[in-house]
Amino acid sequence: MKERLKRKWFFSLLSLIMLTTVALAFTTVYELEQVNVFYFIGILALVCFTPLLIKSTLIQLPFYILIYCFGLYLYFPLQHSFGITWYTQFIQQVLDMYLKIQIGEINYLPPICALSIILFLLILLAILFVQYEHWLLGYLLLVIYLLMLAVFNRLNFSNHVLALTSAAVLFYAGKQVPNILNSKKSWLLLFTILLLTLSFSSSYLILNAWPQSKTFLFNQTAPIRNYLNRQGLYQKIDQYGFEGYSRTGFSEDDTELGGPLADDQTILFTAKQSSKHYWRVETKTYYSGKGWQNTDRTTTPNVTGEPLEINTNTDFKGTLKESSLITLSFKQSSDFLPYPYGNSSIPYNEIGQTEVINENNRVVMSEPPESIQLTWQEPDFSKESLALVPYQFSQDQEATQLPPALSSRIQDLAIELTSGQETLYDKVKAIETYLKTDGGFRYSKADTPYTPKDEEYVDYFLFESKVGYCDNFSSAMTVLLRSIGIPSRWAKGFSSGELTNGSQNDYQEYTIRNSNAHSWPEVYFEGYGWIPFEPTPGFINSVVADINTSDSSQDSDSTSSSTVESTIQKDTQESTVVSTKSTENSEKLLDKETTNQFGMTIFRIAGWGISIILLVAGAYFLKKYFFLLNFTIYRKIQPRNFIGAYAKLLRKAERILQRQANEPLNLYAKRLEQEYPFFDSKFIHLTEAYEYTLYSGKKTNVADYNGLLTFTAHQLTAIKK
Repeated sequence: MKERLKRKWFFSLLSLIMLTTVALAFTTVYELEQVNVFYFIGILALVCFTPLLIKSTLIQLPFYILIYCFGLYLYFPLQHSFGITWYTQFIQQVLDMYLKIQIGEINYLPPICALSIILFLLILLAILFVQYEHWLLGYLLLVIYLLMLAVFNRLNFSNHVLALTSAAVLFYAGKQVPNILNSKKSWLLLFTILLLTLSFSSSYLILNAWPQSKTFLFNQTAPIRNYLNRQGLYQKIDQYGFEGYSRTGFSEDDTELGGPLADDQTILFTAKQSSKHYWRVETKTYYSGKGWQNTDRTTTPNVTGEPLEINTNTDFKGTLKESSLITLSFKQSSDFLPYPYGNSSIPYNEIGQTEVINENNRVVMSEPPESIQLTWQEPDFSKESLALVPYQFSQDQEATQLPPALSSRIQDLAIELTSGQETLYDKVKAIETYLKTDGGFRYSKADTPYTPKDEEYVDYFLFESKVGYCDNFSSAMTVLLRSIGIPSRWAKGFSSGELTNGSQNDYQEYTIRNSNAHSWPEVYFEGYGWIPFEPTPGFINSVVADINTSDSSQDSDSTSSSTVESTIQKDTQESTVVSTKSTENSEKLLDKETTNQFGMTIFRIAGWGISIILLVAGAYFLKKYFFLLNFTIYRKIQPRNFIGAYAKLLRKAERILQRQANEPLNLYAKRLEQEYPFFDSKFIHLTEAYEYTLYSGKKTNVADYNGLLTFTAHQLTAIKK
């Protein structure tokens, strides 16, 4: 045991550090960190140091089982003393939880089940680290697990990864210099402690000297979270434990905005049309500090037999573009009508009875049809004409309403952004540009935090979190505009969707999904009416062309359901902008070849890279240790079969060093040991015992050769061939 302590204490210590690092991350996710966390670390310490104290695997196994059960008992005593009664109740509760998950009665992985799984895996990794001294596979698995926690729980585990990596490097160093660990010199112990201290203190200093490094892992994994969200993964796993995610789609309730969102790719309707555009459903004017609402509700029913006429720019006195037909086909039944900006007319026999909610410009259909055909005319005006409208502080209380307790720094920011602009249009564009490109915001639906109860929604987004999606950006722009007297309101509906059929010269079919739900601000211009703007990166409104080149870029013909992540770096533009109640799927700013393919290639490379690492690590483990595992199982099943055990060793040896035709076993054994001296004559001794048993007909006392068999099996496994 003394020799084993000398050789393995270092690996046991590093294993404890690595497993504890991951265990702390797990308890943070499941909010167990305040409950018996020190006992949890003690359980892991027992697991890591058991191989030092107990050599026999048969004795270790029941001890591990006892440790495992007691670790579960510490967190879930179930009002029983530790024993058979508790164990029975625990198993019953786990089975009950499993059945509830199966039938969908609960939609999350309960902590009792999660702890049972993670503690079991940590014990297996401890055995891998300490018993077999294999660090690489375990390290990769632990890092991948931490990345998964960071990806799906919006948490920052950068320092956990640093600590894990530091311990893994020391583990590798210990494997490379085994003689140092076996030395009796006391200074080596001090050196090891110093090295560990320096590793972790340097990690701590790095994180504090460069605060941005604390969120490096979190920020770098954001594209992965956004991509997985677009693929619908968040929507699926939302059923199994990630509570708190709303789903994309149109919703009437916008009174409390914020928080993460899972993409829903359900198709709502398709539109056959000559050009792409936004689909407005309603507008809202009252901002509460947490969300949007309308205080009054008056309706105007349509006259039976009369077409439904919709005009989004009633004050516009200019000309209209040539009329075109749009065919809407509804895949999901809903009572709201999406409509484009401009003048639209729908025959009564197409749409039936409707009523218009005047306060929010919403059309409600009494019996939603399967399809309708509307005639559409778009207003014809340019940005140059809008730029002629002068700026003046509006007295319209409804269009400039703000909460009384709104932070003054919002108005200060709006004044700062627009101080150098003269016209109304220029001031609006200055605020839009700040939110879209210049403000240092990050766009993610998966990472957007909830607004604290004592914080105001827009203020928290602008100055604290700086992470959001379309609701955040559209609300922020509306509030900033109102703070300097510019009449504006909040609009919601859908972006143009995904082009699924047609070409630029023909009528095109666009598919609009729940993930295309979107929100944006509207600004009132005298003589033109309410004009939509777009502060959300990756989106373009088609009503008014943008002044900036980057904003006026053409959308790609194929606007997929994937969003464009728009980080500060424009190279990886993938906006994950969506709304908590009304969310969107982004439209591409760059062409399909430079944006979609680049982003998808990066994600495919990352996915394939992780898969290859796992496959290589698994193949390496299976290839190198399959023989040892197979030999160990054989010895357990047939502990007295010396001839069979030797035959397995011989076949393995012949794969390493080819045996010549008709070469006697004793000569082959000597040649093998000449090639690999570290067998220390043990393979020769086994060969002599095998030949004696085979030709004399007498049984060999296998107990006398157990050590030789095990040693030889390990040595054969260690040879790199």
